Amino acid sequence: MKTITRKERLTRQTLLQEIDAIPSIGGWMLSTRNLAAMAGLTEEAYLANHEQGFVKANRALGVDGIVSSPIMPDKPDIVRTGSLTEAHFADRAPEEVLRDAEKLPDDPKELLKDFNADAVRREFIDRFRWLRELCGDMEPIPNFWEFGGGFSLYFTYGYVAFLEACALYPEAVEKIWRSQNIVRRERAAVLAALYTELDLVPLLFCGDDICDNNGPMVSPAMLHQRYFPHVKAVAEPFVEAGIRMIYHCDGDVKPLLQDCLDAGYSGFQGFQYECDIDVAALRKLKPTLGEKPLFFGGLSVSRTLPFGTPDDVRREVDYLVDATDGGRGLFLFTSNVTGLEVPAENIAAGYRHVKTRAPGALSSPPVTRWPSVAPRL
Repeated sequence: MKTITRKERLTRQTLLQEIDAIPSIGGWMLSTRNLAAMAGLTEEAYLANHEQGFVKANRALGVDGIVSSPIMPDKPDIVRTGSLTEAHFADRAPEEVLRDAEKLPDDPKELLKDFNADAVRREFIDRFRWLRELCGDMEPIPNFWEFGGGFSLYFTYGYVAFLEACALYPEAVEKIWRSQNIVRRERAAVLAALYTELDLVPLLFCGDDICDNNGPMVSPAMLHQRYFPHVKAVAEPFVEAGIRMIYHCDGDVKPLLQDCLDAGYSGFQGFQYECDIDVAALRKLKPTLGEKPLFFGGLSVSRTLPFGTPDDVRREVDYLVDATDGGRGLFLFTSNVTGLEVPAENIAAGYRHVKTRAPGALSSPPVTRWPSVAPRL
């Protein structure tokens, strides 16, 4: 097959059509030291213009797409992009969730009285215009966490008060989810309508941190009854427009996989093999759109990238390609944001190695198990 553009490669992979190379996605690297090294700059030169340094680093990796909420560190030694310290919520109580829910109107028209579709439209247009001007032919991949359903009310109330409210006042928690998602659905409709006008790859990367390594933070039965119906409502404009949604799923998401698919998702990102989340098993699932699930992944930021060698990373890429029938529906990406502890050479090894794999071809012999790299103690 002749060489095609980055956008064509991403779009054809989304639609499970013939491609010339397995596409890759960048934008989730945190270390200024690593970004500078990959860009061929000193760290001082990177920090002098961190946006251009970010572009040079990802271009050097040869990525096809950049998530539209990219990580562009502008200070050295930043260890994470966000944090939640429970001590900051020590005075919060589950009854606050109940009181806040009681204040919310039941009528959707009241919830939407201040909604301005034109302003939302301009917001999205400006975002993609900025990214295209910055990144050139590295195509923006729509990435908006707000469309993932908004489970994470722990950012408002803290973990203890939120989780206690889920147990004590599930109707109140659901009312807050519902109220927020009524607004999000209108925003989703605006964005879905812009895909054609902005000539976007028909993908949407979203989701929420809803699980830890032991499984869902609250009962799957509660989520099935009170959460996922509202996730589905937000997803409807995208599903109706033929846009394939990729669910970010840290931790052990196995009990929620069918709910995610039923809500409208077509694929997954962030799966952790130490939680027994295996691409080969997920491959057997039936997505909402398309014949097979899509995968953004899955270079492990918890094991392989920080603790492995470049050869370990290459073996992980080989497993991901072989487990997806030669990379069908696979977009090479990291399982989460890489940090200071990840050697730059490991990141580069993964992105470079995937370019050596011909689409549709398996290793000889195929790698049939996800290579395990034990964490250093």
